[in-house]
Amino acid sequence: MNSIDRPTRKYGGQSLEERLADRRDRLREAALDLVHDKGVTELTIGAVCARASLAKRYFYETYTSLEELLSSAMQDVFDSISQAIDAAGHLGISDPRQVLTVAIEAVLDAMDDPRTARLYLESAASPALLATRDAAVDRYVDQLLGAMGSTSVDDVDAQLVAHLLVSGSTHVVAMWLRGALPIERDEFIERLLNLASTAVAGLGRVE
Repeated sequence: MNSIDRPTRKYGGQSLEERLADRRDRLREAALDLVHDKGVTELTIGAVCARASLAKRYFYETYTSLEELLSSAMQDVFDSISQAIDAAGHLGISDPRQVLTVAIEAVLDAMDDPRTARLYLESAASPALLATRDAAVDRYVDQLLGAMGSTSVDDVDAQLVAHLLVSGSTHVVAMWLRGALPIERDEFIERLLNLASTAVAGLGRVE
């Protein structure tokens, strides 16, 4: 039997791929726990490895830096929001208020974890996180304008409003999830939706 045909060797009942995935999950969960407890700026590789009960060499087999680990965790959150907005488009939802509702709900669902909420709120403390966040905002702006159809993505006013809505809404959602805005979920969504709809109406988008 040659090396290509040889079955993947298992340790503790897990294949290499399964062990790598397990380490990624443990490191990510440990990092998010520590961000929630102490914040982004206090995070160290040693602390993450200790929390995950893994040797440092396993960290470097998985990630090149803390920034890569945190950016990966944040990107997962952003990807789930983007997928929800895309799904609305595939369902033919184009009414601006409905599109905004889908987007707000998607942000709430994706960030419904105080750990990711704090990671987002402190993303400006890390150039890598900030770059990940800015790229996601740009993507959401294009998605929202595309989903609402009749406003050109090249329209400057539409771009400004969309950037304000995306950045502002995501920030206040993170604040709400951390308990900084003491109102119930339904009321929070309705208020945020009304503010967003008013902003879009200024472009002649919502009746």
